[in-house]
Amino acid sequence: MKKTLHIILLSICFFFSIVQLSAQQLPMLSEYTYNGFQLNPAMMGWEGITSLSLGYRHQWTGMPNAPRTANLAFRHFDEDNNMGYGGYFVHDKTGPTAFTGVTLNYAYHIPFKSEKNGEWKRNRISIGLSLSALSYRLKGADLRYQDLDDPLIVSNNESQFMPDAGAGIYYYNDLYFVGFSVPQMISMKVKFNDDLALSTIRRIAHFYVNGGAKFKIQNLYTKKSEHKHYIQPTFWIKYAPVSPLNINVNMHYLYDDLLSAGIGFSSDGTFIADFSIYFLKNYRLGYAFSSAVNKLSPQLGTNHEIMFAYIFQSSGKGWFVPKVEGFKKTKVNKEVMN
Repeated sequence: MKKTLHIILLSICFFFSIVQLSAQQLPMLSEYTYNGFQLNPAMMGWEGITSLSLGYRHQWTGMPNAPRTANLAFRHFDEDNNMGYGGYFVHDKTGPTAFTGVTLNYAYHIPFKSEKNGEWKRNRISIGLSLSALSYRLKGADLRYQDLDDPLIVSNNESQFMPDAGAGIYYYNDLYFVGFSVPQMISMKVKFNDDLALSTIRRIAHFYVNGGAKFKIQNLYTKKSEHKHYIQPTFWIKYAPVSPLNINVNMHYLYDDLLSAGIGFSSDGTFIADFSIYFLKNYRLGYAFSSAVNKLSPQLGTNHEIMFAYIFQSSGKGWFVPKVEGFKKTKVNKEVMN
């Protein structure tokens, strides 16, 4: 236990030693409730599943050249060694700028004694790391500016490759969870040069704190019910220097770990609603809708996001995913073979 505490303290000190200058926001996704490892690498594996998911988001539909984000993610949890690993591919395009990234995640989960004694299904703390390779692109011909003869405007198509890294710490059990992460740790400027012209995109570390709880509610009509009903309040707090603090609060209802519906609100004035369903044991389909509820709503339009996932196997000990047996190896009878 002393070794575990040393690791945790060193991780926290490392997080707070990062210094930032200015911000470039990460892609926004409402489905972070189900793909939390994209913001906190320590959440890789906490659901005890192996799955492949595909997502797409169209943001601010009322604006031309609005952000569009596509991502493909894989996750796996090794029950024998308490390790979660996987990664995701993301492509994000906004007007003349775009970036494509590949991220690898790893998390080690440390069970507490109460789990080993059978008092909890899950009572663990995990530490996670992520490594990314990013390619930023600028299409100079799509840049809009007032002076058409300005020689200091990049006119060609330029691209820059950059590395990145992230880290997180996460505690969870059967009733609640809390985590802290820095998914974008490297602060630097992405510079695009075209002879004497120069355009710059600034990147900076982002800080996230997230948490939630899970409460079982009784059936209103019978004392004992075969069906399970849960409510799950969750929150994300996002901070980046030179950007306003953003707080996202959500409330979800779960029915038998098969159907989920939720609503939420963000401090930047955004209303969020989402729905997901698990079917044929191995499949999940989710949809999320969000819209600004302020004066900018008519100009921005609405946001739409859809995600489809295939679940290879699941322990059933997580918060969202029902148990899936997965593929089992069949034993071959040697006598029959001979």
